[in-house]
Amino acid sequence: MPADSEGKEERRENPVKEVIPLKGWRKALADLMLRSHSEYAGVTQMREINFSEMMNLRQGLIVDLEGKYGVRVSYTHLLMKATAQALLEHPILNSSIVGDEIRILEDINIAMAVSLDDGGLLAPVIRQANRISLVELAQRANKLAEQIRARRFSLNDLKGGTFTVSNAGMYGTDFVTVLITPPQSAALGVGRVVSKPVVKGNQIGIGSMMGLSLTYDHRVLTGATAARFFSTLQDLIENPAKLDLGV
Repeated sequence: MPADSEGKEERRENPVKEVIPLKGWRKALADLMLRSHSEYAGVTQMREINFSEMMNLRQGLIVDLEGKYGVRVSYTHLLMKATAQALLEHPILNSSIVGDEIRILEDINIAMAVSLDDGGLLAPVIRQANRISLVELAQRANKLAEQIRARRFSLNDLKGGTFTVSNAGMYGTDFVTVLITPPQSAALGVGRVVSKPVVKGNQIGIGSMMGLSLTYDHRVLTGATAARFFSTLQDLIENPAKLDLGV
């Protein structure tokens, strides 16, 4: 590259390769995430959870439910069902701040993050996730994901979420922190499943470990309250016989 008389490299403005307009879903998502970052007192707790028993449960459910109902249950479906059950025990996480009030909501509506081919991200809502069976949850979730990716959804499909589950494990991520979607108070980030040595009793074995991240609004709940919810969720995941699947 040519140099000037003082031996410095000539500087030029970096040419723009492509312009992506910040409009539509990009603008809406940008505004929402900026609001979350600027208005929320977001804090994240992380845990590595043994997912082995949940994987065993899913293997049995795949054979049973796919044959009976034609639905294939995923890890995300099971995690949403476990999350809904844990929220029943810790309802403060299923809340919104309105003015000077924390309003605990009756319906548990799980928003499920769905990635798009163009890099977009939308979160359709599974309503009353605590009141429906695992089969119905999986059917609704699969249908909504298909509609989102085919751009055949309504704005109502994206409204009313009270808690978000975002699974980044399919992309090889170990842990992911999730910005809370206003007006929700918490969100769960899901990492991949990795085989690791684990200690059980006095024995060392191999466990299928999953990284989970719970991000919550510190204005709404304390770290101890969040940890109690996380412990309940961990117990349900590691002991899935306690799950109320409704099937």
